[in-house]
Amino acid sequence: MDIISHTLTGVAVGTVFATISNGSFKKKGLIILSGGLGGALPDFDAISLWSKFDGTIGAFFNLQHSGKDIYFGKFWYSHHAAMHSILAPLVLILFSILLSFLIKRKLKFNAFQQHIGSLKFSLLAFFFGFLFHLFEDMPTPASVWGGVNLFFPSTSYVGGFGNIWWWNNYDLVLIIFSVIVVNLILNALPKRLYGFKVKSSIAVFGIGLLGFIYQIKTRPIDFSYTGHTNKFEEFEKQSKLIQKEILGDQLFEFMNEVDNRIPLNF
Repeated sequence: MDIISHTLTGVAVGTVFATISNGSFKKKGLIILSGGLGGALPDFDAISLWSKFDGTIGAFFNLQHSGKDIYFGKFWYSHHAAMHSILAPLVLILFSILLSFLIKRKLKFNAFQQHIGSLKFSLLAFFFGFLFHLFEDMPTPASVWGGVNLFFPSTSYVGGFGNIWWWNNYDLVLIIFSVIVVNLILNALPKRLYGFKVKSSIAVFGIGLLGFIYQIKTRPIDFSYTGHTNKFEEFEKQSKLIQKEILGDQLFEFMNEVDNRIPLNF
């Protein structure tokens, strides 16, 4: 899926943990942002497609392959490789805790433990936002990767089912966006309604997830392919036609216009 959908999914995850935290709006905002960051970060490995990659990062590390070859390759630092694994967010979380310790090393252990405890919902939102990115990539085509390297350092890849196209999944975006809106409203309710808010927030996310899976599983077209395909444009056109059938003309035209205004795949 595209970076916008992944980021919004991370935000949706963040809204659930923000509700559970029952903290201040400032803390809730940090939790939601952490979820969004987790949702977006796995695609940082796509930096190898940057037009100046070879002359900067590639030259600095004296890489023997071009950025394009790296992106479409099966190196541990290629797209859908190590950064698309369960290990990656765990390493990043441990690194952030270590960095926090170095910055706040004057704190006593109990105080530092308390400090990390105050960040637990942000760290959980980051982890699960990251994890949902990996799950969302699995129904896309296998292409040159054959899924995502979920259990790195294992060399096996999981997914590549071809249930959905890489982008133009407006129905899925609308489900994610609806979950975010409803959960933000729940977060705005008084703290005394904590039990109701938490149950409702989890239920809203669960219903959204079920709707998301249903939409993926009921696509009338199989987008599967391995390697590269000469049907890329045809698949993309079919993906939009599916969206038009699902959303109707008016909503489809609105989403398509939004898509065309954003300089990223959507």
